[in-house]
Amino acid sequence: MQASNEQLGLKAANDIPARLAYWDKNEVCRFANAAYLEWFGKTQEDIVNKTSIKELLGPLYEKNLPSIREVLKGKSQHFESKTVGVNGEETYSKTTYTPDIHNGIVNGFTALITDITDYKHLEILLGKSEKRFRDILLSAPEAGVIFNSSGKIQLVNQKTEDIFGFSKSEMVGKEIAFLIPDEGGTEIKIQIDKYFDAVATDPLDKNLKLYGKRKNGEKFRVEVSLSQTQSEDGILVMAAIRDITERVKMETELAESYKRNSIFIQQAPNAIAMFDKQMRYMAASQQWIEDYGLQGKEIIGQSHYDIFPEIGEEWKQKHQRCLKGEINKCAEAPFDRADGSRQWIAWDVRPWYVSEDNIGGLLMYTADVTAIKEKEQEKQRIEEILEKTNTIARIGTWEMNLNQGKILWSRITREIHEAADDFEPDLATGINFYKEGKTRDLISKAVSEAIEKGIPFDLELELVTAKGNTVWVRSIGQSAFVNGKCQRVYGIFQDISSIKNAEIDLNRANEELKVILNSDSVSIIGTDTSGLITHFNCGAEKMLQYSGSEMIGKESPASIHVSEEVAKLGEELSTQLGQQITGFDIFVECAKNKAFNTREWTYIRKDGSKLIVLLVITPLKNPQGEIYGFLGIGTDISERVESQQKLKEAKESLEVLTEKLTSQNTQLANFAHIASHNLRAPVSNLNALLQFYTSSEDAEMKNAIMSNFEKVSQHLTTTLDTLVDTLKIQDEGSKNMEIMHFEDILDKTKEILVAHIMESKVKITADFSKAPKITFNRVFLESIFLNLVGNAIKYRSPERLPTIEILTEISFNRLVLTITDNGLGIDLKKHSKNLFGLHKTFHKHAEAKGIGLFLTKNHVEAMGGAITVRSEVGKGTTFIVKF
Repeated sequence: MQASNEQLGLKAANDIPARLAYWDKNEVCRFANAAYLEWFGKTQEDIVNKTSIKELLGPLYEKNLPSIREVLKGKSQHFESKTVGVNGEETYSKTTYTPDIHNGIVNGFTALITDITDYKHLEILLGKSEKRFRDILLSAPEAGVIFNSSGKIQLVNQKTEDIFGFSKSEMVGKEIAFLIPDEGGTEIKIQIDKYFDAVATDPLDKNLKLYGKRKNGEKFRVEVSLSQTQSEDGILVMAAIRDITERVKMETELAESYKRNSIFIQQAPNAIAMFDKQMRYMAASQQWIEDYGLQGKEIIGQSHYDIFPEIGEEWKQKHQRCLKGEINKCAEAPFDRADGSRQWIAWDVRPWYVSEDNIGGLLMYTADVTAIKEKEQEKQRIEEILEKTNTIARIGTWEMNLNQGKILWSRITREIHEAADDFEPDLATGINFYKEGKTRDLISKAVSEAIEKGIPFDLELELVTAKGNTVWVRSIGQSAFVNGKCQRVYGIFQDISSIKNAEIDLNRANEELKVILNSDSVSIIGTDTSGLITHFNCGAEKMLQYSGSEMIGKESPASIHVSEEVAKLGEELSTQLGQQITGFDIFVECAKNKAFNTREWTYIRKDGSKLIVLLVITPLKNPQGEIYGFLGIGTDISERVESQQKLKEAKESLEVLTEKLTSQNTQLANFAHIASHNLRAPVSNLNALLQFYTSSEDAEMKNAIMSNFEKVSQHLTTTLDTLVDTLKIQDEGSKNMEIMHFEDILDKTKEILVAHIMESKVKITADFSKAPKITFNRVFLESIFLNLVGNAIKYRSPERLPTIEILTEISFNRLVLTITDNGLGIDLKKHSKNLFGLHKTFHKHAEAKGIGLFLTKNHVEAMGGAITVRSEVGKGTTFIVKF
């Protein structure tokens, strides 16, 4: 252990930064550490046990010889020395010789040499700085007082005399309380005492706001800063004293101003906030708090950028320019918040001033114009829809300005007249377009009465176009009076040629259908869904010998059938369909899933006689596709054995007739629904008439056309039907409101889409904890979920397993639903304007119809909500629904 300690001691001695060596009593080196060897540029082999101190020191030996002799006598030696290097640089060292005495005999000594160059330089600088300090103090622009450790004044400058009114001789030697009375002097004395007690390791820079006392007894506000200085007499403390009377007064006034401004801002009816130069909140109005959802948050003293981290560098630069004097205004601009919502903001940002040229911070006035902007956008969308609707429905506008004597026609109005785009009509030429005679007289009279008496008009008239074609038009007009004088007459103008002709054809078709329904050549029996007879035509009366009054509302078709045939068919259907078929369902089960069903039956007349009929059963459906009854058309085929060919022809003829009757009956049902809607009826009939007159050549052909009336009409009016359904949504959206849980709606959506979910292996996650339920129209909400979740599955990416995340939350007092997928995404730069348009598709998908998002948007907006989308191609899509 002893040898180990000696080794550690030698290592420690070798590693210290000071130069250390041991010389024996013969002045021969026995040990030198690394720093000592490096200083002299030697190695252990060069000097240890070989070199004497005289050989090593050379010329310096004689200078050190007195100290060497004294230490070898057993006396420790301490001295400082200066060395000038070859580059002229001065270095300073402190040398200590310590004798090695053992049993009273000096065996040698250790030489410890420490570099004190930095310390000596500092000592020299302190000497120089003391003089400079005194010079600076005496010429300083503010009062300067130097104290010693007892707190007595040692030195004052001219500014001190000016401020306090005392002469130097009156102040030097006095306690600090002489200038700073009461508690102020005590506070400074405490600071000085603490400083000297702590041996002054840190400068004193505390700013003390106290009261000073002038020679005339006046007290005034001062700010005192303490610092230390080194002098030949030791450490002194200097007090820099500033008269802050005016500054305190200004600060007080400014604080009162801030207080008044804060109260004004807080109570302002508008959204206003006040910031300092570091964009920290100083005050904010209640409207500001509400507009930006800051209720319950402590924002005073907080950075605006911490409250709204989404604020970008561009806005920060604007704020900095405003802090330099600019004013920034804007009537409206979009601002996307961190939660994904978009606000439209109007603002006025300008600096506020502490004094004329001193900016204290910014004032911001903002107004949330989101609701106004959304209404403008909604108005624009409605106008676009109306423009498209007017184009489809061929509705134009016109105006007659009586002061200027001009008539203005819209594009559609000119097209109806088949006039050139640059055609400018006057009153006479406009009237002359109408067919001469009764039509022209009617419009002339109507216009005159509108001008003279303000009577509006709504007329259906014949018009001869510029190309000589005759068309039917509907002209609606009304007048505008100022001070009892008509200034203008204006209105709308619609081409109703197709409608008028459709009415004629439809009336004719209706009459034909009535004739067919009451024909005595075939039996036509109508029932409701339970089998109760609702119609019994002349043919049925003649064929079966019953009167309509005996059957309608009283009997079922089963009363005229052979029970054995009915039972046999029931057994066959039960076996075929795998379920028990009984009662009236035996007759109509096959027809429920088809347009019609044909079968031979045996009818029993009232007198008990029988006949064979070919019975065609057709389901009657409303426009929603729901069955509300059945129509059975029976033809007596008892004599068909006469000729197989005749039987075949009769059968074909009957099937044709049956199909025709079915089509006409369905047409009537659809027409009844169409006629109940102001917008759908004109367009449907317009398209039908256009198709009739484009294709028909003779009466027989017209009959054939009428048999396909529903298919043609349905094909041509599909787009407009969707628009009308949208209008219906607007009317009925607020009805049938109920409280629903989102979880239940999602479960139903999964049940409907279960096959697609299994096929795609989609992972659907949902979090409704923040907003679990909503009061809404159930049909609308189910449609919204079905369309958005269905689209997410339909347009999934083939490169990864599909995921759908559904979330509800409350944001800015509104319930927000987000549905996010990782699918194909949508190119919003290309498709954003048409994203929710009718028949707009964005992917080549076989099932894409362009209706789902259109209807979803209308469902949301019908209930006062809004829908937006974020998407990136190849990454996915997020739909945000704000209820």
